[in-house]
Amino acid sequence: MERFKSLDPPHKGLRYALGQLTLLTGKTKFSDHQQVEKLKKLADEVFFLLKDHTKTENEFILKPLEEKNALAAEPYFEDHTDIEEWENHLFESIKNLDGTQTDDQGHLIYLNLCDFQSAYLDHIDEEDVELEEKLQKHFSDEELIQHQIKIMQQMEFSTLLLWFKYIVPARRIEENAQVLRNFKSNAPEEAFQAVIQTIQGELSHEEFEAIIKAI
Repeated sequence: MERFKSLDPPHKGLRYALGQLTLLTGKTKFSDHQQVEKLKKLADEVFFLLKDHTKTENEFILKPLEEKNALAAEPYFEDHTDIEEWENHLFESIKNLDGTQTDDQGHLIYLNLCDFQSAYLDHIDEEDVELEEKLQKHFSDEELIQHQIKIMQQMEFSTLLLWFKYIVPARRIEENAQVLRNFKSNAPEEAFQAVIQTIQGELSHEEFEAIIKAI
């Protein structure tokens, strides 16, 4: 029987977001103020999601696992501490760009970002395999879904919209349709329409129409 995968949606979204950030960094002319501001805006969103994911995973995924088996959760808490330190340093280097940097200076930031992306992808790949297995061993699907409900309940709507922006383009149409059907059934109409407007700008016309039809 196919089990509920707690980490699949945010991890797919973060892979997509980091890919977008790395791509844009590699294309940016660092003496061009407009291009630099575009890069900084994207970095604001991506690093916000990275931090939000670490916080919610610690609180609503790893802490419940720690209560069941402390040794099972411990290495992931440690990884998160190391990753956050790297994130902070890298985000600061992007935030301090002001259009006076040379392309060589920007290239060093790009290479550091690529190194971070590689390490982060290794980290979440390990979580998708090993941590997911531990979660499924210690919790039923119903319990895992309750963890997700708690995450949604404490999340600000602006943060939820940002997650939709990056998760939806990274998942299959039927996965997105299922989530959006559930959201439509439980959220105010204006909230559902805000989500639809957000994802429409991130998808091709064909992808968007297919999701709407599936809903």
